[in-house]
Amino acid sequence: MPGSPRRMRRLRAFFCIRQELTGLYAAGLCLTLLVALLSVFPPLAVQKSELALYDLMLSGRTRAPQSQVPVVVGIDEDSLAAFGQWPWPRYRLALLVEQLQQLGAQVVALDFLMPELDRTAPEVIQSERQRDRVETNNTDGPSTSAPRAQPWFDGNSQRLAEALGRGPTVLGYYLGFSPSSTPGGALHPPTSPEGMVVSRSLHGTGQWPQPTGHIRSLPLLTDAASAEGFTNALQDMDGTLRRVPLLLSSPQGQDTPSLALAAALLSSPQRSLRLDTDPTGAVLHWGTRQIPLDRSGNLLLDWRSSPPRYVSALSVLQGRMASDSLRGNIVVVGAWAQGLGDRHLTPAGKSTYGVAVHATVLDNLLSGRFIARPSWARGAELLAVVIAGVLCTLFLSRAGFAWSVGVVVVGTAGLYGAAYQLLVQEGLHLSPLLPMVALVLISSVLSLLKYGFEERQLLLRTQELSEAQDSIITSFSALAEVRDKETGGHILRTRRYVELLAEQLSTTPAYAYLTPSDIDLLGKSAPLHDIGKVGIPDSILQKPGKLTAEEYAIMQNHPLIGAEALAKVIAGTGRPGEKSFLDYARQMVEAHHERWNGTGYPHRLKGQAIPLAGRLMALADVYDALISKRVYKRGFSHDEVRQMLIEESGAHFDPDVVNAFLAREADFLRIAKKWADPPLPAEAAVAAAPVN
Repeated sequence: MPGSPRRMRRLRAFFCIRQELTGLYAAGLCLTLLVALLSVFPPLAVQKSELALYDLMLSGRTRAPQSQVPVVVGIDEDSLAAFGQWPWPRYRLALLVEQLQQLGAQVVALDFLMPELDRTAPEVIQSERQRDRVETNNTDGPSTSAPRAQPWFDGNSQRLAEALGRGPTVLGYYLGFSPSSTPGGALHPPTSPEGMVVSRSLHGTGQWPQPTGHIRSLPLLTDAASAEGFTNALQDMDGTLRRVPLLLSSPQGQDTPSLALAAALLSSPQRSLRLDTDPTGAVLHWGTRQIPLDRSGNLLLDWRSSPPRYVSALSVLQGRMASDSLRGNIVVVGAWAQGLGDRHLTPAGKSTYGVAVHATVLDNLLSGRFIARPSWARGAELLAVVIAGVLCTLFLSRAGFAWSVGVVVVGTAGLYGAAYQLLVQEGLHLSPLLPMVALVLISSVLSLLKYGFEERQLLLRTQELSEAQDSIITSFSALAEVRDKETGGHILRTRRYVELLAEQLSTTPAYAYLTPSDIDLLGKSAPLHDIGKVGIPDSILQKPGKLTAEEYAIMQNHPLIGAEALAKVIAGTGRPGEKSFLDYARQMVEAHHERWNGTGYPHRLKGQAIPLAGRLMALADVYDALISKRVYKRGFSHDEVRQMLIEESGAHFDPDVVNAFLAREADFLRIAKKWADPPLPAEAAVAAAPVN
């Protein structure tokens, strides 16, 4: 039926495209599911990458301190140079607290621990001297008497306690969470700001860390201070400080605030807190402020572009501060010198002191501006992964490479830009990492698959063209075979002979330039070696007897006839300089009757002047002609033919080609038997005759 093959090809192409699209859709959806699982169960690498991306986005949130209330008073290098090494005698700390109170500080928070007596106090020094004197005079060995009791009181600590009791003050302490931690310091729970009440709408703090012990200052000091606050800071897995706890339970089970929260509560008449918790996070309500916390009760720090107001302790102690210059300020006192430790790495890649961390928390609390990771954040990120993955799969399965790159660039930039704006402008943290990963991963895999599909289609088309090419070659060869009926399987055999010879030669240094493609082209060219016989008259081509000299001269023209025909075909392709099987075929057609010693025809070429294609076909053609049976001759045995070829090496044949034949002669014999011509008509009649 006319047009049926074309319709079949179209139908096959349609189903092939459908199959490829189905494969692309399946791959894209599977990758979307994989990234979605990473969103629900993020591995360590994903968590670290999300933290790094968060830091990158946070660097754009360049905000100056929103509140002017927090002030840092640092024990810096100048202070240590003027008053000596740290820790200072507590009478000097008392002077510092008193000076801050006189300058109008609303609350004074001390960010250091004082769990032991002041060793610089006269009472402690006297006790130490008496103990050392006893140990020195005891020459009979270690004393077996009870150790001398240490004083429970020192004047320096008493002086500091009196200063702490003159105004709102907060002492820092440290909470321990290891199983080996044991309660320390005072026996009663840490002191919370007077009037602090914590109510809970839900009791879902099971994921909040539970302290097992604490390190606190002397009871003399804690009893004098207005409140205590823990100074713990939580570093993430990469060692960066991004969040701090605000409210935890003491080892005695009571709610206790952080140092910054305690100071903020003391500065405000509003001291009622309400905690709303759920499995994904919590919100701490303080007056009109809603403070977002994560599932472990931590506040994400909104780091400012510049540190809070800073004052050196030296300036305070030397009275260089203006009167009332700290009126209404919450002052946090702590270490600010390089050698005193207590440094933390910030998301900006810089380190800061613990006292600055407390001041930043105070700034966040008092300004009411926070960075929140809402409870629905993980769900929104999962939804973004699914939407990005599905849309990317549907679009990129049909789009080309340029469109795919454009979609990925625009999509990833859009996701990052949206998350960046939410964080910088609104303080909402949604991670764009996994949606971006979904886009990049799906586009990359689909591009590779499409490339593979296109390569397969190209391979199929190339194979079809090759088959069509072979069909054309076979058709041309069959045309010559119709006119020369004695050739039989000559075409198939000589092609394989040529391929074997070329393969063997390619293993030698002189012919290492022969590539698999060259060998394939030589093999494809072989069937056309006698195409020129179509131009020889039947009276000569099919003459049963011996040709006359004139007829033989005409027969010798068939290489030129074939070469001229192929030259016209090559010129018609428009690519005459490109290597193709037609070039090899033209060389083979024109030179396969040339001889190594120059006595062949049509050009009497000699040695290396004969194209390799002609030298290969010369041996393949003669071997097949000798070993095959014809009506005018018997078929020689392989050994006989082998001996003839050896004798003609260097005369008729290229010695290298003869050596290649000898290396593969077993394969020659196998091919000769596999594609042997059928019995001649006379032989078949004899074989079919009855035996008397």
